[in-house]
Amino acid sequence: MLSRLNNLPNKYLFYVGLIFVLIFISLSYWQYTSYLEERELTNQISYPQEPTEVLISQINTTNEFSMITTQERLQYVKSWLLRSRVSNGMNGYHLITIYKNELNEHILINRGWVPLTADVDNYILDTEQSFTGMLYTYDEIPRFGQSDIPGSEYIFRIDKVFLQNEAEIILPNYYLQLSQNCGFEIRCIDTLEQYQAPHLGYAFQWIFFAICLTIVVLRKNKLI
Repeated sequence: MLSRLNNLPNKYLFYVGLIFVLIFISLSYWQYTSYLEERELTNQISYPQEPTEVLISQINTTNEFSMITTQERLQYVKSWLLRSRVSNGMNGYHLITIYKNELNEHILINRGWVPLTADVDNYILDTEQSFTGMLYTYDEIPRFGQSDIPGSEYIFRIDKVFLQNEAEIILPNYYLQLSQNCGFEIRCIDTLEQYQAPHLGYAFQWIFFAICLTIVVLRKNKLI
């Protein structure tokens, strides 16, 4: 077998081609698993739920993607504008706000989309109303990318550690993204309408490239 491979008319093409075929297959597998993860997430989010009334202290014992309604009177602490958010084709921000209860327990709430002209100081609000929405895990910090700037009213991601340090508080395991009653001139976020990458299409694309390259390499070496 090895002697036959060494006698191939284009053996270097064969070895290099084999490496790229394996890369293409790996990329296809990665995209397919991403598609499955995204589909599972969509099913979890779209599953009909009745919100459960909870206290801030109970959030850590609640599951991600649970629909909840806060029970306590909350006091405004601090807000940020989350950069590079799009709603109905319009650029803007997400309004990220920290509230606390009378026991000094804190919760972070994504109140919704606001336009680029938004001023974070216009959304300071102490409220007796309850908040209803879905619990989400905080964003992961990427290896590469813009870091959040201490003291700025703009952030690039919902980074739990950074926001805790900025406000000098402790946050629960999840943040709340509102689904209704988001506030005056604040557009509630529909997670299912946000951009979803065509992972399944990419998976088929990479496996197609792998098949085509395999055929070329084999024909060049007169193996088929």
